[in-house]
Amino acid sequence: MNLRQKLLTTFGGLALLTLVTAGMTTWTLNKWRNSERQLQEHYERSLLVKEIQGTTFRAFKELPDSVTGGDNDAREEFEELIAATTPDFEQWAALAHNDQEHQQIQQVRNNYKTLLKEARKVFDLVDAGRRKQALILLDEHVEEEVLENFEKVTEAAIESDRQNRRVIRTQVQNARRTAQLALSIVAFGTISLVLLLLGYLTSDLFTPLREVKQALDDAKRGNWQRRLDEERTDEFGAIAQAYNQMLEEMASRQQVVELAAIPVSDLKKDSHWQKMSSRVILHQMVSQLRSRVANLSSNNTTEDKKALIAQLDLLLQAVSRIAEFGFPLDLNLARTNIRTLICEVLQRFQPELIERAVSIEFDIDPAVNYAVVDRLKLRSALGELIRNALNALPEEGGRLGVRTTVNEDGTELKIEVADNGKGIKQPLIEQAFTPLASENGNTPGVGLALTKAIIQQHGGEITLKSEPEQGTYVQILLPLGA
Repeated sequence: MNLRQKLLTTFGGLALLTLVTAGMTTWTLNKWRNSERQLQEHYERSLLVKEIQGTTFRAFKELPDSVTGGDNDAREEFEELIAATTPDFEQWAALAHNDQEHQQIQQVRNNYKTLLKEARKVFDLVDAGRRKQALILLDEHVEEEVLENFEKVTEAAIESDRQNRRVIRTQVQNARRTAQLALSIVAFGTISLVLLLLGYLTSDLFTPLREVKQALDDAKRGNWQRRLDEERTDEFGAIAQAYNQMLEEMASRQQVVELAAIPVSDLKKDSHWQKMSSRVILHQMVSQLRSRVANLSSNNTTEDKKALIAQLDLLLQAVSRIAEFGFPLDLNLARTNIRTLICEVLQRFQPELIERAVSIEFDIDPAVNYAVVDRLKLRSALGELIRNALNALPEEGGRLGVRTTVNEDGTELKIEVADNGKGIKQPLIEQAFTPLASENGNTPGVGLALTKAIIQQHGGEITLKSEPEQGTYVQILLPLGA
Protein backbone atom coordinates (compact mmCIF):
# COMPACT_ATOMS: atom_id res chain seq x y z
CA MET A 1 0.00 0.00 0.00
CA ASN A 2 1.47 3.32 -1.03
CA LEU A 3 1.54 6.53 0.99
CA ARG A 4 -1.53 7.99 -0.68
CA GLN A 5 -3.58 4.84 -0.06
CA LYS A 6 -2.52 4.73 3.60
CA LEU A 7 -3.46 8.35 4.17
CA LEU A 8 -6.73 7.96 2.28
CA THR A 9 -7.55 4.81 4.28
CA THR A 10 -6.78 6.50 7.61
CA PHE A 11 -8.63 9.73 6.86
CA GLY A 12 -11.42 7.73 5.26
CA GLY A 13 -11.78 5.79 8.52
CA LEU A 14 -11.90 9.03 10.47
CA ALA A 15 -14.48 10.44 8.07
CA LEU A 16 -16.54 7.24 8.38
CA LEU A 17 -16.43 7.41 12.17
CA THR A 18 -17.44 11.06 11.98
CA LEU A 19 -20.40 10.12 9.80
CA VAL A 20 -21.31 7.30 12.19
CA THR A 21 -21.13 9.71 15.13
CA ALA A 22 -23.28 12.24 13.30
CA GLY A 23 -25.70 9.50 12.28
CA MET A 24 -26.00 8.11 15.80
CA THR A 25 -26.48 11.58 17.21
CA THR A 26 -29.17 12.36 14.65
CA TRP A 27 -30.85 9.01 15.23
CA THR A 28 -30.83 9.52 19.02
CA LEU A 29 -32.24 13.03 18.72
CA ASN A 30 -34.97 11.88 16.34
CA LYS A 31 -35.77 8.93 18.59
CA TRP A 32 -35.95 11.20 21.62
CA ARG A 33 -38.13 13.75 19.82
CA ASN A 34 -40.50 11.08 18.50
CA SER A 35 -40.69 9.48 21.94
CA GLU A 36 -41.41 12.80 23.59
CA ARG A 37 -44.10 13.51 21.01
CA GLN A 38 -45.67 10.06 21.52
CA LEU A 39 -45.56 10.45 25.29
CA GLN A 40 -47.23 13.84 25.01
CA GLU A 41 -49.89 12.47 22.70
CA HIS A 42 -50.58 9.52 25.01
CA TYR A 43 -50.91 11.92 27.94
CA GLU A 44 -53.40 13.91 25.88
CA ARG A 45 -55.26 10.69 24.96
CA SER A 46 -55.54 9.74 28.61
CA LEU A 47 -56.74 13.23 29.53
CA LEU A 48 -59.32 13.17 26.71
CA VAL A 49 -60.65 9.77 27.81
CA LYS A 50 -60.93 11.00 31.37
CA GLU A 51 -62.64 14.14 30.12
CA ILE A 52 -65.14 12.07 28.13
CA GLN A 53 -65.63 9.77 31.10
CA GLY A 54 -66.14 12.65 33.53
CA THR A 55 -68.47 14.55 31.24
CA THR A 56 -70.53 11.42 30.65
CA PHE A 57 -70.81 10.72 34.38
CA ARG A 58 -71.88 14.30 35.05
CA ALA A 59 -74.45 14.05 32.30
CA PHE A 60 -75.88 10.80 33.73
CA LYS A 61 -76.42 12.47 37.09
CA GLU A 62 -79.33 14.20 35.37
CA LEU A 63 -81.13 10.85 35.00
CA PRO A 64 -81.92 10.34 38.73
CA ASP A 65 -82.90 14.00 38.99
CA SER A 66 -85.33 13.53 36.12
CA VAL A 67 -86.76 10.22 37.43
CA THR A 68 -87.06 10.96 41.15
CA GLY A 69 -86.63 14.69 41.55
CA GLY A 70 -88.97 15.91 38.91
CA ASP A 71 -86.34 18.12 37.27
CA ASN A 72 -87.97 19.22 34.03
CA ASP A 73 -84.71 20.63 32.61
CA ALA A 74 -82.71 17.45 33.25
CA ARG A 75 -82.97 16.24 29.65
CA GLU A 76 -81.78 19.54 28.20
CA GLU A 77 -78.84 19.69 30.61
CA PHE A 78 -78.01 16.06 29.75
CA GLU A 79 -77.90 16.82 26.02
CA GLU A 80 -75.76 19.91 26.57
CA LEU A 81 -73.20 17.92 28.56
CA ILE A 82 -73.20 15.04 26.07
CA ALA A 83 -72.67 17.46 23.17
CA ALA A 84 -69.41 18.59 24.79
CA THR A 85 -67.94 15.09 24.32
CA THR A 86 -68.13 15.23 20.49
CA PRO A 87 -64.94 17.36 19.94
CA ASP A 88 -63.17 15.26 22.59
CA PHE A 89 -63.92 12.09 20.63
CA GLU A 90 -62.71 13.68 17.40
CA GLN A 91 -59.48 14.88 19.00
CA TRP A 92 -58.95 11.49 20.64
CA ALA A 93 -59.40 9.71 17.28
CA ALA A 94 -56.89 12.07 15.66
CA LEU A 95 -54.25 11.01 18.19
CA ALA A 96 -54.59 7.28 17.44
CA HIS A 97 -51.31 5.75 16.15
CA ASN A 98 -52.31 2.24 15.14
CA ASP A 99 -55.23 -0.06 14.42
CA GLN A 100 -55.37 -1.25 18.01
CA GLU A 101 -55.92 2.26 19.27
CA HIS A 102 -58.52 2.90 16.57
CA GLN A 103 -60.35 -0.27 17.61
CA GLN A 104 -60.16 0.85 21.23
CA ILE A 105 -61.72 4.21 20.34
CA GLN A 106 -64.44 2.46 18.38
CA GLN A 107 -65.17 0.18 21.32
CA VAL A 108 -65.54 3.15 23.69
CA ARG A 109 -67.68 4.96 21.13
CA ASN A 110 -69.98 1.94 20.75
CA ASN A 111 -70.44 1.67 24.49
CA TYR A 112 -70.99 5.40 24.63
CA LYS A 113 -73.69 5.20 21.97
CA THR A 114 -75.36 2.32 23.81
CA LEU A 115 -75.24 4.35 27.00
CA LEU A 116 -76.85 7.37 25.30
CA LYS A 117 -79.50 5.18 23.74
CA GLU A 118 -80.49 3.70 27.10
CA ALA A 119 -80.35 7.11 28.79
CA ARG A 120 -82.75 8.58 26.23
CA LYS A 121 -85.10 5.62 26.81
CA VAL A 122 -85.18 6.58 30.48
CA PHE A 123 -86.01 10.19 29.57
CA ASP A 124 -88.70 8.99 27.16
CA LEU A 125 -90.32 6.93 29.92
CA VAL A 126 -90.21 9.91 32.27
CA ASP A 127 -91.75 12.13 29.62
CA ALA A 128 -94.49 9.49 29.13
CA GLY A 129 -95.24 9.55 32.86
CA ARG A 130 -93.92 6.04 33.42
CA ARG A 131 -91.49 6.95 36.17
CA LYS A 132 -91.57 3.53 37.82
CA GLN A 133 -90.47 1.76 34.67
CA ALA A 134 -87.90 4.48 34.10
CA LEU A 135 -86.52 3.92 37.58
CA ILE A 136 -86.32 0.15 37.07
CA LEU A 137 -84.51 0.64 33.72
CA LEU A 138 -82.14 3.10 35.31
CA ASP A 139 -81.30 1.00 38.35
CA GLU A 140 -81.21 -2.47 36.88
CA HIS A 141 -79.91 -1.93 33.41
CA VAL A 142 -78.34 1.48 32.78
CA GLU A 143 -76.38 1.94 35.97
CA GLU A 144 -75.50 -1.72 36.68
CA GLU A 145 -74.71 -2.85 33.15
CA VAL A 146 -74.36 -0.15 30.48
CA LEU A 147 -72.67 2.50 32.63
CA GLU A 148 -70.33 -0.08 34.20
CA ASN A 149 -69.36 -1.38 30.76
CA PHE A 150 -68.66 2.15 29.62
CA GLU A 151 -66.53 2.75 32.71
CA LYS A 152 -64.61 -0.49 32.12
CA VAL A 153 -63.76 0.28 28.49
CA THR A 154 -62.72 3.84 29.31
CA GLU A 155 -60.54 2.67 32.22
CA ALA A 156 -59.05 0.03 29.89
CA ALA A 157 -58.23 2.77 27.38
CA ILE A 158 -56.60 4.87 30.11
CA GLU A 159 -54.58 1.85 31.32
CA SER A 160 -53.56 1.03 27.75
CA ASP A 161 -52.20 4.53 27.30
CA ARG A 162 -50.39 4.21 30.63
CA GLN A 163 -48.76 0.95 29.46
CA ASN A 164 -47.86 2.49 26.13
CA ARG A 165 -46.12 5.30 27.97
CA ARG A 166 -44.11 2.78 29.95
CA VAL A 167 -43.17 0.97 26.73
CA ILE A 168 -42.12 4.25 25.14
CA ARG A 169 -40.02 5.18 28.17
CA THR A 170 -38.36 1.76 28.01
CA GLN A 171 -37.64 2.23 24.30
CA VAL A 172 -36.18 5.65 25.01
CA GLN A 173 -33.92 4.22 27.69
CA ASN A 174 -32.84 1.39 25.39
CA ALA A 175 -32.18 3.84 22.59
CA ARG A 176 -30.16 6.03 24.96
CA ARG A 177 -28.07 3.04 26.10
CA THR A 178 -27.59 1.91 22.50
CA ALA A 179 -26.51 5.39 21.47
CA GLN A 180 -24.14 5.64 24.43
CA LEU A 181 -22.60 2.27 23.58
CA ALA A 182 -22.29 3.16 19.89
CA LEU A 183 -20.79 6.55 20.67
CA SER A 184 -18.34 4.91 23.08
CA ILE A 185 -17.28 2.47 20.37
CA VAL A 186 -16.98 5.31 17.87
CA ALA A 187 -14.96 7.37 20.35
CA PHE A 188 -12.65 4.42 20.99
CA GLY A 189 -12.27 3.84 17.24
CA THR A 190 -11.60 7.53 16.67
CA ILE A 191 -8.94 7.64 19.37
CA SER A 192 -7.39 4.44 17.98
CA LEU A 193 -7.32 5.85 14.46
CA VAL A 194 -5.84 9.12 15.68
CA LEU A 195 -3.11 7.23 17.56
CA LEU A 196 -2.58 5.04 14.50
CA LEU A 197 -2.32 8.13 12.34
CA LEU A 198 0.18 9.71 14.72
CA GLY A 199 2.22 6.51 14.78
CA TYR A 200 2.04 6.25 11.02
CA LEU A 201 3.06 9.87 10.53
CA THR A 202 5.96 9.34 12.93
CA SER A 203 7.25 6.04 11.57
CA ASP A 204 6.16 6.10 7.94
CA LEU A 205 6.36 9.81 7.14
CA PHE A 206 8.53 11.86 9.46
CA THR A 207 11.27 9.22 9.89
CA PRO A 208 11.71 8.61 6.13
CA LEU A 209 11.68 12.36 5.55
CA ARG A 210 14.46 12.79 8.11
CA GLU A 211 16.43 10.00 6.42
CA VAL A 212 15.99 11.64 3.03
CA LYS A 213 17.09 14.99 4.47
CA GLN A 214 20.16 13.41 6.07
CA ALA A 215 21.05 11.68 2.81
CA LEU A 216 20.67 14.95 0.89
CA ASP A 217 22.77 16.76 3.49
CA ASP A 218 25.48 14.11 3.16
CA ALA A 219 25.38 14.40 -0.62
CA LYS A 220 25.61 18.17 -0.29
CA ARG A 221 28.78 17.74 1.81
CA GLY A 222 30.22 15.39 -0.81
CA ASN A 223 29.49 12.09 0.99
CA TRP A 224 27.77 9.92 -1.59
CA GLN A 225 28.08 6.65 0.32
CA ARG A 226 24.76 6.81 2.17
CA ARG A 227 21.98 4.75 0.64
CA LEU A 228 18.27 4.81 1.46
CA ASP A 229 16.16 1.77 2.30
CA GLU A 230 14.45 0.45 -0.84
CA GLU A 231 12.32 -2.22 0.85
CA ARG A 232 9.30 0.07 1.21
CA THR A 233 6.58 -0.32 -1.40
CA ASP A 234 5.16 3.21 -1.15
CA GLU A 235 6.29 6.55 -2.58
CA PHE A 236 9.23 6.72 -0.17
CA GLY A 237 10.47 3.42 -1.57
CA ALA A 238 10.29 4.90 -5.08
CA ILE A 239 12.12 8.01 -3.84
CA ALA A 240 14.78 5.81 -2.23
CA GLN A 241 15.23 3.82 -5.43
CA ALA A 242 15.47 6.99 -7.51
CA TYR A 243 17.92 8.57 -5.04
CA ASN A 244 20.15 5.48 -4.90
CA GLN A 245 20.04 5.15 -8.67
CA MET A 246 20.96 8.82 -9.02
CA LEU A 247 23.99 8.40 -6.72
CA GLU A 248 25.08 5.29 -8.60
CA GLU A 249 24.78 7.09 -11.92
CA MET A 250 26.67 10.09 -10.55
CA ALA A 251 29.39 7.80 -9.22
CA SER A 252 29.51 5.99 -12.56
CA ARG A 253 29.76 9.26 -14.45
CA GLN A 254 32.42 10.49 -12.07
CA GLN A 255 34.33 7.27 -12.74
CA VAL A 256 33.96 7.91 -16.45
CA VAL A 257 35.37 11.40 -16.02
CA GLU A 258 38.28 10.13 -13.94
CA LEU A 259 39.08 7.43 -16.48
CA ALA A 260 38.70 9.86 -19.36
CA ALA A 261 41.45 12.00 -17.89
CA ILE A 262 43.95 9.11 -17.72
CA PRO A 263 46.53 9.00 -20.50
CA VAL A 264 46.01 5.85 -22.54
CA SER A 265 49.64 4.86 -22.42
CA ASP A 266 49.76 5.22 -18.63
CA LEU A 267 46.43 3.41 -18.26
CA LYS A 268 47.85 0.35 -20.00
CA LYS A 269 51.00 0.41 -17.88
CA ASP A 270 49.54 0.94 -14.43
CA SER A 271 46.02 0.51 -13.10
CA HIS A 272 46.59 2.69 -10.02
CA TRP A 273 45.58 5.71 -12.13
CA GLN A 274 41.97 4.49 -11.94
CA LYS A 275 41.98 5.12 -8.19
CA MET A 276 42.93 8.79 -8.60
CA SER A 277 40.60 11.71 -9.10
CA SER A 278 40.75 13.74 -12.28
CA ARG A 279 42.15 16.72 -10.35
CA VAL A 280 45.08 14.68 -9.06
CA ILE A 281 45.70 13.23 -12.52
CA LEU A 282 45.71 16.66 -14.15
CA HIS A 283 47.92 18.01 -11.38
CA GLN A 284 50.44 15.21 -11.91
CA MET A 285 50.39 15.66 -15.68
CA VAL A 286 50.91 19.42 -15.35
CA SER A 287 53.72 18.85 -12.82
CA GLN A 288 55.46 16.41 -15.17
CA LEU A 289 55.04 18.81 -18.05
CA ARG A 290 56.38 21.71 -15.97
CA SER A 291 59.41 19.59 -15.02
CA ARG A 292 60.11 18.71 -18.65
CA VAL A 293 59.79 22.32 -19.73
CA ALA A 294 62.13 23.42 -16.94
CA ASN A 295 64.73 20.86 -18.05
CA LEU A 296 64.34 21.74 -21.71
CA SER A 297 67.50 23.18 -23.27
CA SER A 298 69.20 23.51 -26.62
CA ASN A 299 70.89 20.16 -26.05
CA ASN A 300 67.58 18.24 -26.04
CA THR A 301 67.08 15.86 -28.91
CA THR A 302 64.24 15.82 -31.34
CA GLU A 303 62.77 12.77 -29.55
CA ASP A 304 62.61 14.78 -26.32
CA LYS A 305 60.77 17.56 -28.08
CA LYS A 306 58.39 15.05 -29.67
CA ALA A 307 57.81 13.45 -26.28
CA LEU A 308 57.03 16.89 -24.83
CA ILE A 309 54.60 17.59 -27.65
CA ALA A 310 53.00 14.17 -27.12
CA GLN A 311 52.54 14.88 -23.43
CA LEU A 312 50.99 18.24 -24.31
CA ASP A 313 48.56 16.41 -26.59
CA LEU A 314 47.62 14.00 -23.79
CA LEU A 315 47.04 16.88 -21.42
CA LEU A 316 44.91 18.64 -24.00
CA GLN A 317 42.85 15.48 -24.59
CA ALA A 318 42.32 14.96 -20.88
CA VAL A 319 41.30 18.59 -20.36
CA SER A 320 38.97 18.41 -23.37
CA ARG A 321 37.24 15.29 -22.10
CA ILE A 322 36.79 16.67 -18.61
CA ALA A 323 35.58 20.01 -19.98
CA GLU A 324 33.13 18.29 -22.28
CA PHE A 325 31.85 15.49 -20.03
CA GLY A 326 32.82 16.58 -16.54
CA PHE A 327 29.24 17.71 -15.90
CA PRO A 328 27.06 15.40 -18.01
CA LEU A 329 24.00 16.56 -16.12
CA ASP A 330 24.19 19.99 -17.73
CA LEU A 331 22.45 19.93 -21.10
CA ASN A 332 22.18 22.82 -23.50
CA LEU A 333 18.84 21.88 -25.04
CA ALA A 334 17.79 23.47 -28.29
CA ARG A 335 15.57 22.67 -31.28
CA THR A 336 17.85 20.67 -33.56
CA ASN A 337 17.48 19.27 -37.07
CA ILE A 338 18.10 15.56 -36.55
CA ARG A 339 18.62 14.84 -40.27
CA THR A 340 21.36 17.45 -40.47
CA LEU A 341 22.94 16.23 -37.23
CA ILE A 342 23.21 12.61 -38.40
CA CYS A 343 24.59 13.71 -41.76
CA GLU A 344 27.28 15.75 -39.95
CA VAL A 345 28.25 12.72 -37.86
CA LEU A 346 28.60 10.48 -40.92
CA GLN A 347 30.44 13.18 -42.83
CA ARG A 348 33.16 13.19 -40.15
CA PHE A 349 33.90 9.55 -40.95
CA GLN A 350 33.49 9.79 -44.72
CA PRO A 351 37.23 9.72 -45.54
CA GLU A 352 37.74 6.62 -43.41
CA LEU A 353 34.66 4.95 -44.86
CA ILE A 354 35.98 5.52 -48.39
CA GLU A 355 39.55 4.50 -47.54
CA ARG A 356 38.44 1.25 -45.87
CA ALA A 357 35.77 0.52 -48.51
CA VAL A 358 33.03 0.20 -45.92
CA SER A 359 29.55 -0.28 -47.36
CA ILE A 360 27.10 2.02 -45.63
CA GLU A 361 23.34 1.82 -45.55
CA PHE A 362 21.77 5.15 -44.64
CA ASP A 363 18.00 5.47 -44.14
CA ILE A 364 16.22 8.46 -42.60
CA ASP A 365 12.43 8.41 -42.32
CA PRO A 366 10.82 11.49 -43.96
CA ALA A 367 8.96 12.04 -40.67
CA VAL A 368 12.27 12.68 -38.88
CA ASN A 369 12.63 16.41 -38.56
CA TYR A 370 13.39 18.39 -35.38
CA ALA A 371 13.92 17.41 -31.75
CA VAL A 372 14.87 19.31 -28.60
CA VAL A 373 18.32 17.92 -27.68
CA ASP A 374 21.84 18.98 -26.75
CA ARG A 375 23.29 19.08 -30.24
CA LEU A 376 26.98 18.78 -29.33
CA LYS A 377 26.57 16.00 -26.77
CA LEU A 378 24.20 13.98 -28.95
CA ARG A 379 26.61 14.38 -31.88
CA SER A 380 29.48 13.11 -29.71
CA ALA A 381 27.35 10.16 -28.53
CA LEU A 382 26.44 9.15 -32.10
CA GLY A 383 30.04 9.64 -33.20
CA GLU A 384 31.15 7.27 -30.44
CA LEU A 385 28.73 4.61 -31.71
CA ILE A 386 29.99 5.01 -35.29
CA ARG A 387 33.61 4.87 -34.07
CA ASN A 388 32.98 1.64 -32.13
CA ALA A 389 31.24 0.12 -35.17
CA LEU A 390 34.22 0.96 -37.38
CA ASN A 391 36.61 -0.52 -34.81
CA ALA A 392 34.61 -3.76 -34.93
CA LEU A 393 34.84 -3.99 -38.76
CA PRO A 394 37.82 -5.50 -40.58
CA GLU A 395 40.53 -3.27 -42.01
CA GLU A 396 38.81 -3.39 -45.39
CA GLY A 397 35.19 -4.03 -46.28
CA GLY A 398 32.31 -4.62 -43.94
CA ARG A 399 28.88 -3.05 -43.68
CA LEU A 400 27.61 -0.24 -41.50
CA GLY A 401 23.94 0.74 -41.21
CA VAL A 402 22.29 3.85 -39.79
CA ARG A 403 18.51 4.20 -39.67
CA THR A 404 16.27 6.80 -38.04
CA THR A 405 12.48 6.59 -37.61
CA VAL A 406 9.66 8.19 -35.61
CA ASN A 407 6.95 6.16 -33.84
CA GLU A 408 3.31 6.34 -34.94
CA ASP A 409 2.17 8.98 -32.44
CA GLY A 410 5.20 11.17 -33.19
CA THR A 411 6.48 11.29 -29.61
CA GLU A 412 9.63 9.17 -29.83
CA LEU A 413 12.68 9.16 -32.08
CA LYS A 414 14.49 5.88 -32.77
CA ILE A 415 18.10 5.83 -33.99
CA GLU A 416 19.63 2.47 -34.98
CA VAL A 417 23.30 1.76 -35.66
CA ALA A 418 24.36 -1.73 -36.82
CA ASP A 419 27.48 -3.40 -38.18
CA ASN A 420 28.54 -6.88 -39.24
CA GLY A 421 31.83 -6.78 -37.35
CA LYS A 422 33.34 -9.11 -34.79
CA GLY A 423 30.61 -8.50 -32.20
CA ILE A 424 30.71 -8.99 -28.46
CA LYS A 425 30.24 -12.13 -26.38
CA GLN A 426 27.00 -12.37 -24.45
CA PRO A 427 28.58 -12.13 -20.95
CA LEU A 428 30.32 -8.90 -21.99
CA ILE A 429 27.20 -7.10 -23.24
CA GLU A 430 26.23 -6.18 -19.66
CA GLN A 431 29.72 -4.66 -19.17
CA ALA A 432 29.74 -2.78 -22.47
CA PHE A 433 28.69 0.51 -20.84
CA THR A 434 31.03 0.30 -17.84
CA PRO A 435 33.98 2.74 -17.91
CA LEU A 436 36.81 0.23 -18.47
CA ALA A 437 39.63 0.63 -20.97
CA SER A 438 39.97 -1.86 -23.80
CA GLU A 439 43.10 -3.72 -24.72
CA ASN A 440 43.69 -1.78 -27.90
CA GLY A 441 44.12 1.43 -25.94
CA ASN A 442 41.24 3.31 -27.55
CA THR A 443 39.18 3.31 -24.34
CA PRO A 444 35.89 2.51 -26.07
CA GLY A 445 34.34 1.69 -22.71
CA VAL A 446 34.70 5.31 -21.64
CA GLY A 447 32.95 6.49 -24.80
CA LEU A 448 30.07 4.07 -24.43
CA ALA A 449 29.60 5.01 -20.78
CA LEU A 450 29.49 8.67 -21.75
CA THR A 451 27.09 7.87 -24.57
CA LYS A 452 24.76 6.08 -22.17
CA ALA A 453 24.94 9.00 -19.72
CA ILE A 454 24.06 11.48 -22.48
CA ILE A 455 21.11 9.41 -23.76
CA GLN A 456 19.73 8.83 -20.28
CA GLN A 457 20.02 12.50 -19.41
CA HIS A 458 17.91 13.27 -22.48
CA GLY A 459 15.26 10.99 -20.97
CA GLY A 460 15.98 8.24 -23.48
CA GLU A 461 17.12 4.63 -23.49
CA ILE A 462 19.97 2.81 -25.20
CA THR A 463 20.12 -0.95 -25.79
CA LEU A 464 22.83 -3.12 -27.30
CA LYS A 465 22.56 -6.54 -28.92
CA SER A 466 25.53 -8.42 -30.28
CA GLU A 467 26.75 -11.88 -31.30
CA PRO A 468 30.35 -12.90 -31.90
CA GLU A 469 31.28 -12.80 -35.59
CA GLN A 470 27.73 -11.69 -36.45
CA GLY A 471 27.83 -8.01 -35.63
CA THR A 472 26.40 -5.48 -33.19
CA TYR A 473 23.10 -3.62 -33.09
CA VAL A 474 22.55 -0.48 -30.98
CA GLN A 475 19.18 1.21 -30.57
CA ILE A 476 18.56 4.67 -29.11
CA LEU A 477 15.09 5.89 -28.12
CA LEU A 478 14.73 9.63 -27.48
CA PRO A 479 11.59 11.56 -26.57
CA LEU A 480 10.74 14.31 -29.04
CA GLY A 481 10.35 17.74 -27.53
CA ALA A 482 8.16 20.54 -28.85
